[in-house]
Amino acid sequence: MPVVNYTNNHNAALVEFVASHNSTTSELQELCRNTFRYVLGQPGLVPLETCLVLEQDRQIKGLALVYREFPISRSVIEVIIAPELAGGPDELEILRRAVSLVTAERLSVADVCVMPGTERGKLLEQLGFSPVRTYLDMLWNQDQLPDVSLPSGYSVRSFQNGDTALLTKVQNAAFIGSWGFCPNTEEQIEYRTKMPNTSKEGILFLFEGDRPAGYCWTVVVPSDNGPRGIIGMIGVVPEYRGKGVSRHVLHAGIQYLRSIGMAEVGLEVDGNNDPAVRLYTSMGFKKMGERHWFELDLPGT
Repeated sequence: MPVVNYTNNHNAALVEFVASHNSTTSELQELCRNTFRYVLGQPGLVPLETCLVLEQDRQIKGLALVYREFPISRSVIEVIIAPELAGGPDELEILRRAVSLVTAERLSVADVCVMPGTERGKLLEQLGFSPVRTYLDMLWNQDQLPDVSLPSGYSVRSFQNGDTALLTKVQNAAFIGSWGFCPNTEEQIEYRTKMPNTSKEGILFLFEGDRPAGYCWTVVVPSDNGPRGIIGMIGVVPEYRGKGVSRHVLHAGIQYLRSIGMAEVGLEVDGNNDPAVRLYTSMGFKKMGERHWFELDLPGT
């Protein structure tokens, strides 16, 4: 089965493939379609250079997207494969081709996330990858949100027009040095605030006076039970760490998602981040599963 480079002629069929793979209802498929269209258009992705398509009888059976993170010489490879081909030679081939793309870019590292219950980890090991991180999938679906009152002098507000520079600064400050984090540009952040699965109201800042202390970026994704709210990013700027403000940032995010009708709120967290795991557990999140990151060191520059 041939693996070919993406062309603009693939766009419509590729969007349909992703939508049908990720959801079953027409409403959720439309969310997937719109979100994936935006994914393909995001700054720096350039699907003509970074997307591979697996075709059979003019039908799309898989794709690989390579996210190039030049500032940290890293790439993230995302693969979606038809269930009947999962774990087989066709998936191995599209992974191999994706690694070749990364190697040609002279990046130093390739990372792939492996979901539980798949054979992808074994395929990656054939290509020289090794497991490096375990992330926990956690879910909150409580009847009541714990009461968390803001300390005196603190306030929460949503993203407003003109906040792009602020959000970029806060996110980069909160995550710089964290495993796998590539600093974002204002262009990237501005684009992501307009994604169909997010809203400006769902991007929340925590302030002490007029000083930003942290933020929470929520999104909505398909799930087996319908739309699910997700805490996509949550961070505290360095000077506010250890002061307990992360609980207030998290509370604001859950509260917003509940206000738009989300009965379930999910997130993922590095299993090595004990303080974060304890925080989420104390707020009622429960571990639902794991996902594993595999990494391949490449010659680089």
